[in-house]
Amino acid sequence: MVKFQGDKMTIKDNYLKILSCLVILLLGMSLVPAASANSDSSTIPSLPNVFGGNLKGDAANAGAGLVISAYIDSRLVGSNTIDGNGRYLVTVDGTKEDNGKAITFKLAGVPSEPVLVTYKHGADPVEIDLTFNGDFEPPTIESLSAFPLYILNDGKDSSTVRAKVVGRPSGAPSVTIDLNGIDQGVVSLNPDSGGLYSCEIKSTKTGKFKFPFTAANPSGSSITDKESISIIILSEGELEAEFGNADGAFSPEEIMNLVSNNDVSSGIKYAALGIYFADGWDKI
Repeated sequence: MVKFQGDKMTIKDNYLKILSCLVILLLGMSLVPAASANSDSSTIPSLPNVFGGNLKGDAANAGAGLVISAYIDSRLVGSNTIDGNGRYLVTVDGTKEDNGKAITFKLAGVPSEPVLVTYKHGADPVEIDLTFNGDFEPPTIESLSAFPLYILNDGKDSSTVRAKVVGRPSGAPSVTIDLNGIDQGVVSLNPDSGGLYSCEIKSTKTGKFKFPFTAANPSGSSITDKESISIIILSEGELEAEFGNADGAFSPEEIMNLVSNNDVSSGIKYAALGIYFADGWDKI
């Protein structure tokens, strides 16, 4: 506690104040070498070059998934995938020995039109447009649907996915559907005639699912529809809650509505009828 004599501090208080200042000063001086050592620029690695810009030529409409890569002396020094917005971004990770060397770029293995750009170790990001000519556009998904919407989780009931995909001149598209939501991985679809694709979805897992559908051309340019394939998979124990009334039991009207509902699979209809008539056929 500070003691005062009138408006002045005592000699003892002045001594303690001076001693405290000296201690703080000595502590501060001891931290300076450590801070200097931590800020030594030799311990901070140089940053690689980052290049970004617009994609021009045929690449202006390239779909997502294509790989853009950078090379120095034919050596791969960076790569990234484009997201289909007409731009690219790639980090070139060279060495100090690469300073001043020319960088070349490729999109899906196709070289860009010549550009004058060299590697500068640790330089600021560079904005430069790149022109590529080739077949980089993704296929077209002309139609896509899944029917019926509701199926039973008995592993036998199914919903049929139907799609029409138009490929590019570079070759037939690769078409897949992502069924990871029901633990079945990514499934490839084989074409029928006229660019039509189809597959059956069956599951023992319940829930509401959206399955991404992807079409890609041989260069890797792709398009994905994440909304059109929507399926609800129910167990028998969920049918009355889903299609019945608040008391959890089917009424005759609800059974009639369920049977005439085209969005509901035959598997669910038979299961619901079995539940409804479980107490006897006198409900007809």
